[in-house]
Amino acid sequence: MALILLFFCFYGFEISDAKVLITEVYADTLMKGEPDEFIVLENFGDSAVNLEGWSISDGEGEIIFPDFVVQPHQKVYVAREAEAFERQALDFGVAVRADFEYEDSSEEVPNLQTRGFFALRNKGDEVILRDKHGEVVDAVIFGDAKFNGDASWRGAPLQRPVGGMVFKRKGGKDTNTRRDWVLLWLHTPYFDAKRFNCEEAVAFVSPDCSFEAICDELVRASSFICLNVYEFESFALKDALRNAILRGVKVKILLEGSPVGGMSDEEEEIVEELREAGAEVRFSAEPFVNHAKYAVIDGESVIIMTENWGNSGVPHEKTFGNRGWGIILRSKELAEYFKNVFDADFRRGKTEFNEGAKENQEVYGKVGKGGGGEEEKGMPKLHLASSDAEYLLVGDIEAFYACGNITVEPILAPDNAYEEILSMLEGARERIYVEMFSAEKIFNNECMMNPFFDALISAARRGCEVKVLLDAKKYNLDGNNDNDEVVAWLNGAAHAENLNLRAEIADLDALGLLKIHNKGAIIDGQKVLISSLNWKSCSLHNREAGVIVESEPVARYYEQVFMHDWNLTVKGGGEILHPSGKTMSEEWGKIFYVALTFVIIVVIFLLIKRYRE
Repeated sequence: MALILLFFCFYGFEISDAKVLITEVYADTLMKGEPDEFIVLENFGDSAVNLEGWSISDGEGEIIFPDFVVQPHQKVYVAREAEAFERQALDFGVAVRADFEYEDSSEEVPNLQTRGFFALRNKGDEVILRDKHGEVVDAVIFGDAKFNGDASWRGAPLQRPVGGMVFKRKGGKDTNTRRDWVLLWLHTPYFDAKRFNCEEAVAFVSPDCSFEAICDELVRASSFICLNVYEFESFALKDALRNAILRGVKVKILLEGSPVGGMSDEEEEIVEELREAGAEVRFSAEPFVNHAKYAVIDGESVIIMTENWGNSGVPHEKTFGNRGWGIILRSKELAEYFKNVFDADFRRGKTEFNEGAKENQEVYGKVGKGGGGEEEKGMPKLHLASSDAEYLLVGDIEAFYACGNITVEPILAPDNAYEEILSMLEGARERIYVEMFSAEKIFNNECMMNPFFDALISAARRGCEVKVLLDAKKYNLDGNNDNDEVVAWLNGAAHAENLNLRAEIADLDALGLLKIHNKGAIIDGQKVLISSLNWKSCSLHNREAGVIVESEPVARYYEQVFMHDWNLTVKGGGEILHPSGKTMSEEWGKIFYVALTFVIIVVIFLLIKRYRE
């Protein structure tokens, strides 16, 4: 046996669990001439691997490795020009050194031997890793490239790369298909989907009770607050953060560096005041939009919202504003997860605001300054009183407190949102209610029908009840691929196939809302999606954050709010549904008849008793 082992070692055959894979490909880069192009390899095995004689090919040229041993779980950075690669990494707050380069720029970094011309095409290319025997070890195919190799790649290629974003493998996952990969911002870690148990949750909605719920949580802070939000224009929430700073709480804030219309005067003033108080404020400088809306407090709790911290998203005066959902989740493990996400994004943020425009921006309506108009419309009075998770809608909506048996799954774009939201919709068996600010019928980036709404049609085909309520603002209806086209598509499918599916544009006048700014869904009265992600293809490239909360009481809370909005839209102020699914008059009618029956039984009993006496 010893002789056999010696034979294998002498001839360099691998008898261990060595597994070297391509883990990152950066093709469409930010620098002119693309000297910052790079590829990353990683050894996922438990044994070292010598890369001598190994090569990476793009079909036109190849780069060949010298004698170099890769230890288990070690990464190998292969840059086009090491100096450009390292300089750009530092710009994003990452200190990383290139192990090799294939165009000479640094005396300190060894050059790889080249054959032909190796350079990654932005429109599409193949990246083929071969061992010293010429056997294909791994392959990545993207864009318009085709690969006629072995089973190292199967099925459709990855999409065409997007400038400033990197193809990144999802951990050590290796099915040799596009499912192994995600497109992420440059030098950002990949965050996988995980499930957490939560001890306590506080569900709330805008405009009714979001301000009170958030302020109550900020008052609880004793150590730190990390806030990531697209826009911050609420002076009342600014004061709440300032008060936290004054009592010794460390505050970090990450804002979008290029919001639509630029930074408002209000936000500029808020940033200045918070910085003077001691907050550290940075602006996202990513190629795409930092559209998340969450906060991490003391490593103990997370606030997840659909709304920005503005006067319509979290109104101090709750008589006007957007319809939005939010939830406070108390869990150390969940807070640690979101803190890691925040730290990764905050590290790359810039201290100065970026006045430049950004491509693929979503459109957001601005509340008119100076008051009047839409802001003066009153909100309908609505109340959710809770008793054993049964709700009656009679006044202002109050926050709902839940504890025990709550499961939470973080949803992040661009990391895992696409797969996890689709999986949630595909798992529905009874009903799906969706309330959404901005949507599209056709995914422009992929030239395909919107997979989320396609999943709703599939759910209706298998017998689910499906309701979809979309915003009615003019900028969500003017185009030829927005909310009204989605409604027409869904209702057309329902009519053609006799499905229990209906979509509506919200009646904002009946609701008294500024707009539907929600990005939420309720599944089977058991799960709730609360996120910042609109159902549009460009949103999947943004930094979006949300959660899927599995809790029947929490789901029923949001289901009641949805049915309130739905019924006022459909019936123009019609009756609100009880949690049983019946109208309130039907429910009270049932209660009346039960009470009447009880009274009759009591009267008969008394008459019989009197007769016997």
